[in-house]
Amino acid sequence: MAWAVAAAAAHDINDELTIILGSVGAWLATTPAEDPDRDLLLGLRAAVQRCAWKTTALLEASERVGVRPSAATMERLLSVR
Repeated sequence: MAWAVAAAAAHDINDELTIILGSVGAWLATTPAEDPDRDLLLGLRAAVQRCAWKTTALLEASERVGVRPSAATMERLLSVR
């Protein structure tokens, strides 16, 4: 059960990280190279990419132990005791 919850959470987190990466990428595309905020955006993008790699590793580990995705809401999974 723990692997199933971890896999479901990793899928949800990856969805959110995709949105954040897209937003940061769009922001970087319009931020001039000389803008001091550019370094902050590059750091943010790198941090989000590291999180994405970690959630991908979690998904790969869950596949190795035999967890297969199925339709469920996070709320339902978290309410299971």
